Order: sequence, then structure tokens, then C-alpha cells
Amino acid sequence: MSKHPKNPNLLTFKESREIIKSNLREMKRLEKKKREKVTPEYFTTKMKSADNILEIEDLETCFFTDNGVVRSVNKISFDVPKDTIIGLVGESGCGKSVTSLSIMQLVQAPQGQVVGGEIRFNSDDLGTDESGNKLCYDITKMPTADMCRIRGKDISMIFQEPMTSLNPVFTVGYQIEEVFYLHNPEATKEEARQKAIDMLTLVGIPMPETIIEYYPHQLSGGMRQRVMIAIALTGNPKLIIADEPTTALDVTIQSQILKLLKNVQKECGASVMLITHDLGVVAEMADYVVVMYAGKIVEKGTVYEIFDNPMHPYTIGIQKAKPSLASDADSELYSIPGNVPNPINIPDECLFKGRCSRRCGKCEGKYPKEIKITETHSVFCHLYDEERGEE
Repeated sequence: MSKHPKNPNLLTFKESREIIKSNLREMKRLEKKKREKVTPEYFTTKMKSADNILEIEDLETCFFTDNGVVRSVNKISFDVPKDTIIGLVGESGCGKSVTSLSIMQLVQAPQGQVVGGEIRFNSDDLGTDESGNKLCYDITKMPTADMCRIRGKDISMIFQEPMTSLNPVFTVGYQIEEVFYLHNPEATKEEARQKAIDMLTLVGIPMPETIIEYYPHQLSGGMRQRVMIAIALTGNPKLIIADEPTTALDVTIQSQILKLLKNVQKECGASVMLITHDLGVVAEMADYVVVMYAGKIVEKGTVYEIFDNPMHPYTIGIQKAKPSLASDADSELYSIPGNVPNPINIPDECLFKGRCSRRCGKCEGKYPKEIKITETHSVFCHLYDEERGEE
């Protein structure tokens, strides 16, 4: 009898075992590296520009699965300038949230690991070197104990769903005070309580003296999200990461939360990284936009450049897919054809080529290099490759 041909989409037992053994070795190595005792000089480096609060360069975050390595964030680079709002957009699964978790050192270990690149955070605790260059922390090399000193204080995060992020067995006042105590261990009980009241007042919650005694389930969705913002602001952070902060809210409350976030950003002078898939939110809130697809950055620039002059076919596609008041009610809403590629063992090539109507011969080669359209506008696409002489 003839044997059935092997299905290329299925792993044999031997192949699966080799993948698991290889992943275990790599995970053990990376976890051991995290526990090494190092001096501050090891994770101290220089900022490329003192005007940036955060610089991400060639960041690579992987998840080691039994079927292979998933590169959720695949060598991305972008900057977050001071006192600005930067929008990180893309469809679900493109790596937006994993990027934010990498910055906070909250990627689920041991399967999830930051395996390469730099995340440079401009901290006021460090001065300048002898040449006048601004010193900073490289978060990818920071031990967990040192990261705890800046997480929640200098960098904070507003999570997507407040009901799962807030602890149901503690009052909201206790949870705000906990953050204050963590970074101010000598504070008195009265100071912590007053800080909680001040934070609830800042985010527009009425009767804060009463609300601090409430549990999360006693508040509405909008109120819980305001409490989450209050917790994030307690340490006076320089960078606020908002991971789809309005997803679970209705349209009216969404508008209030976004307006609150923008006002708080101006009052506190902090930078905000806004992660969302809603282009309307980005157009209203952001100063700069980074568009991601399948773990890669495909385009980045100012909000006006991305919306008025989109260059990458994917950016053009997601803008066409957005409903408009001017569109015909009977017409079918545009959708980008095809599916996102399998994230396991992704090759170094254009990942959008299978869904792109403008693909060319060069798309079969390596991933396109960054092409500067203007000083602030960049695109990763062979259509604008300088070697082709196209603009």
C-alpha cells in the first residue's frame, strides 16, 4: 500500500518535540538573563533626541508556542515626542497591545519575551554624560526590581477593560492609595486619602469623598474608566499608555473619556500613546500616527499626513473601510480582501502582498526598507522604492 503524502500544514511528532525543546532552551536563557544582577550602567544608554520621551528601535517581541515562534512585534522603530499624543492603529492582532506591554515589561512570561531591540525612556533621574548627551534607561535590559520603580510612576497604563483591571474586593479609594503608597512609602494615611480624593476630582467624578468608599461593581462603566485614569495619573507619569480605553463604553461616554484624556494630557504635560483601531478617535486625538500590520510598521507620520496623504495600500484600505455620512446607504461597506497571514515563523517579506491590489514584482523579495516621504512621513512599501524612481 502506498503511503499518504505528508500534509505541509501539519507537524510530525518529531518536529513538534524539537520545537518544544528549542523553545524551552530559549525561554530558560531569557528568564535567567532577567534575574542576573547588573549595575545601573548596564541598562543606561543615550537618547538620540532629548525632545523624545520614548524611543523604540528594532523592538522584537516573540511568543514561543508548541507550533513555532510567533513574532507579535517584528523589529519596529518609532519615537514618542514630549507633550504629544501618538496613535498606534491597526486591525486586531497586529501587535499594538504587545508593543505597549513590552514597554511596561508586562508581556506574559515565560512564553512571551522581548528578544531584541531597545526601548529608551527619557528619565529625569538621569542627567547628561560628559558630552552633553541625555542619558536614559533601556527598558529591555532593566531588571524587574528596577522597572518597578518607574512603572506606575514615570510610565503608567490605562487598560482596555476596567472591570477586569480593578480589584473587585477593594474600594476604588484603596486602589488609588496603594499606588501612592508604593512610590511614597513615607506618606501618611491622611495624605494618601487626600491624594485619592484629588485624583477622583481631577477626572471629573462627583462627590469624591463618597466615591472612594465604593467598590468597582457599584460604579458605571464610564465611572470605572475614570477611576482607571485616576490610578494611572496618581504617580504624575511622563508617559501614559492608553490601550483602547473606550472600547467597552457607549458613544456618549467615549466622547467624555477622550475629552478628559486630552485635557489631562495638556494639564499634566505628559505624552500619551493611544492604542486603538478607531480611525475617528485617532483623527480627533493624535498628533502623530503609527500604522501597524502583522507585527510590522507599514506607515508613520503626522495625523495630517496619514489622513490627507496616505501612501501605503493598507493605510488607504483601512481609511476606505471607515463608514462615512456622505456614502450611499445602499452601498456595501468596503473591506480589504483576504486574511492576515499566519503569525508563526513569519518570513522577512511584505506581509500585505497577498491582499494588495497594487503589488509588484519586488514584493516577492525582502521586506521593504523605510522610505522617507517628508521629514516626519515614512512608508514601508516597494511602490515608493527609490530604486524604481517612483514617488
